[in-house]
Amino acid sequence: MDDTTEFQLRYVGARFDGARMPVDLLTDLPAFQDLLVAFAKEEWKRLNADYVRVPRGFEKSISFDLVALESGSAMPKLNWRKENTQVNLPGFSDQLESIVQDSYLQIVSLIDNAANDVFPTSLSPEHVRALNKFGSRLQQGERIEFLGSSDINGNVVYFDTTRRKELITRVRETYEAKFEGVGILTGSHVGDIDGTISIKTDEHGEIIFPLDADRIIKEFDGNIGKNVQFDVIIELDHNNKYRDVIEVHRVGLYDAITAAQTKLFERLQYLITLQDGWLDGGGNATTPHAAESAGYFIALSHHTAESYRLYPSEAGGVLVEFEWNSWDYTVECLPDGRLEMYGISLIDEDEMLPTTFNTMDSDFIKEFSSRTRTSNV
Repeated sequence: MDDTTEFQLRYVGARFDGARMPVDLLTDLPAFQDLLVAFAKEEWKRLNADYVRVPRGFEKSISFDLVALESGSAMPKLNWRKENTQVNLPGFSDQLESIVQDSYLQIVSLIDNAANDVFPTSLSPEHVRALNKFGSRLQQGERIEFLGSSDINGNVVYFDTTRRKELITRVRETYEAKFEGVGILTGSHVGDIDGTISIKTDEHGEIIFPLDADRIIKEFDGNIGKNVQFDVIIELDHNNKYRDVIEVHRVGLYDAITAAQTKLFERLQYLITLQDGWLDGGGNATTPHAAESAGYFIALSHHTAESYRLYPSEAGGVLVEFEWNSWDYTVECLPDGRLEMYGISLIDEDEMLPTTFNTMDSDFIKEFSSRTRTSNV
């Protein structure tokens, strides 16, 4: 029997093209290991009923190495070596190898079953903690494929934001998810060491951010009503209602908005009030995801906002149209929060074909800046 066992994941989405792996998504790999260990512990107890608990060294025996990030979409290859067991759990290497393989299949089965509305009655806190971390920073339209797996239709089994939410909220009341955008600073409180700031957001209302007291005093005091950019992990219930902030990755003040941006925000607030049927009986209401993306885009647009015109799209998105450098551009905030940019030249037959971005990341900013000839959006 081989001395190594390998599992390979494939991250699918525009952010992962060319074997790119955003650094913040590397947390998925230890979370995947933790999930596999949780299943392995249960399998061990089932096979070794005489043991009250797993033996010392069990978890150290199931540790993976990242041995490759293969081309195409980012495809991390994880390697488990049997020698880890021989060192930490001597005498059990063959059995543990079988347990590791079976535990991987249980993870795949858990996710495949969730795609078909089949859920376990409950999972242990250890399982849930790992699931809450695994895939928490995936964005709409992205997925993790389990290479070598196959569902009933012969397709590879995959994990995305929808399946993740359904699975976690069926085995517990809440789940964790990435939330980034721009809000308004509404308050602050400082204690002896720690404190909080309050930020009003379009999607989840007022959110309380825990922060160091010194930072609140130096950066946020006296700035009530100012724009704040944030990137956090929040806890949501099964109805997507905000419960709590779990982890703050980034939060900071934005530059003061211009008069043009103020008008655009007022226009966006109007678009948010549109109901289904606004277009002569057709037309979908503007989605919260589209409104959030549009608000984020407007907040970043200090130098170009004067030329913007905002319109609702029939599908429930927001269209930002503008002319710049003899071009007519459109940035479309899609209903799922992604952005699509396209345009035509006003002086020749040149055109920019529709280009889709999963988020307003460095790729979008680079493309937008190259088109508007400014280092700022």
